[in-house]
Amino acid sequence: MTAIVLGVLAGLLAGTIWGLAPGIISKYGRGKPFYIINYARSMYAVLLLALIVIASSLPLSISPVGLLVIAISAVFGPLLGDLFYIYSIQRIGGGNAVSIGYIYIFIAQVLSAIFYHEQLSPRLVVGTVLAMTGIYLIYSGEKHRLNKAGVAAALAAALSWGMGATLSRLAVSYGAPLVVALYRNLTVLLILATVSYRETPYVFTKKGFILGFIAGGLGFGIGMTLFLYAVKTVGVAVTALATSISPVLGRIFSRIIAGEKPSPRAVYGTLVSALGIFIGVY
Repeated sequence: MTAIVLGVLAGLLAGTIWGLAPGIISKYGRGKPFYIINYARSMYAVLLLALIVIASSLPLSISPVGLLVIAISAVFGPLLGDLFYIYSIQRIGGGNAVSIGYIYIFIAQVLSAIFYHEQLSPRLVVGTVLAMTGIYLIYSGEKHRLNKAGVAAALAAALSWGMGATLSRLAVSYGAPLVVALYRNLTVLLILATVSYRETPYVFTKKGFILGFIAGGLGFGIGMTLFLYAVKTVGVAVTALATSISPVLGRIFSRIIAGEKPSPRAVYGTLVSALGIFIGVY
């Protein structure tokens, strides 16, 4: 396989893994503050990535400037972005939150074109328009039962993710994707520990483990590593579109895991988004 194909596949796999998070958080995060949930996710991600990095004997040395860039990308991405995201999930449901939040695709593509001069091919533009149309259909089919705070949080997540994804391309230039993912999650963990350390016992309960390992160890850990590899290989714009498979699968998994019932328009929107992904990345 060529590097480009591997990069696209990495983005699709990252989006697939992330598609599990909305349903898992919706079901197993009920009654817990949103920052505690992100604390649990980052802890399992750090534990899993640390084991893999040690086993792989990858060099951990990164310049001070590189560590600063990685930390900033973490603040915008998995810290602020996912705090807003979890807050949104708890108020409007996982399927709705992921659908609105993935407006980040457009933001990331615009920023990558401005800062990195990435070319937006006609197929990529058409695919993105279709994916965004699908996301709008999902939202419009559900808006009658969405509260404003939840929608605002999902939009804030989209903005933060867009900035975090753009910064990720610079961050991954300072080290291997696996190591950068470890440092990003460590940044999130250390910041959230200042307000969440008393809840550490919860992280190792049954619910805390299920939520933390699937949405964190796999999502923040493996998913983030795949995302960073894709960004490094094919750029931000293509990777962002590839990960838009997440709201498609997030809608399905939220129904299976958390029992959320989408409207018919939300189902149509999911299919349109899937078509946009196919056109844009194949």
